[in-house]
Amino acid sequence: MKNRTAWIFAVAAFLLMAISTKAQGRFEVSPFVGYETSGSYPLNVISTVGGGSSALVDNLRVNSALSYGSFLGYNLSENFQLEFMWDRNNTSYSAHDITTLQYFKAYNSDIDQCQFGGLFMFRGSEHKLRPYFAASLGFTHDSNSTIATAGSIETSTTPNRTAFSYSVGGGVKYYLNRHVGLRGDIRYLPTYGSSSIGQYCDPFFGCYNAKVRNYLDRGNFVGGVIFRF
Repeated sequence: MKNRTAWIFAVAAFLLMAISTKAQGRFEVSPFVGYETSGSYPLNVISTVGGGSSALVDNLRVNSALSYGSFLGYNLSENFQLEFMWDRNNTSYSAHDITTLQYFKAYNSDIDQCQFGGLFMFRGSEHKLRPYFAASLGFTHDSNSTIATAGSIETSTTPNRTAFSYSVGGGVKYYLNRHVGLRGDIRYLPTYGSSSIGQYCDPFFGCYNAKVRNYLDRGNFVGGVIFRF
């Protein structure tokens, strides 16, 4: 999947660069680095972790980590921009053992988040400082690996996972000149984790059980450099 993500990024870059040859000044590449918060979702399983032993786990948490990647953007108009975002975390998951009420490190994971969307800038191109609102849809892929230990317990290999994700947020761009600028971006970036049965209540039908979708609710805070062509 690492190769697949690299190919997606390379194809997106190639297509946008091809467009930019006919539309000078509309194409932007913005490499960034930042910080992504932790997030968790509930589980209703007994997780076997190796060595003939098992731990009763009710929650899985992805840990906060450094994030890095790039935005690829194409300006459709003065204020609206199509955008692809690739964001990576080299992080780990921790599992919550309900018998000890403690989290233990379950496995390492390289998380790639690919988002396709757009942003709207609130000020015109005559301004150097341009705040914006952004939103996108995409997917998150976890490349997982084995890790020891939970006391004397060792984890088994955890399958890789790809799940739906989306983002909502905003930020600001500051253009130093026509071709170079600075960018700060804040995103709410949830990824689907699991489904469970939860109780809903409303004034018309009362309370009833229904399927609930649980997400890894994470925040991503990044800063980078804009290169405009």
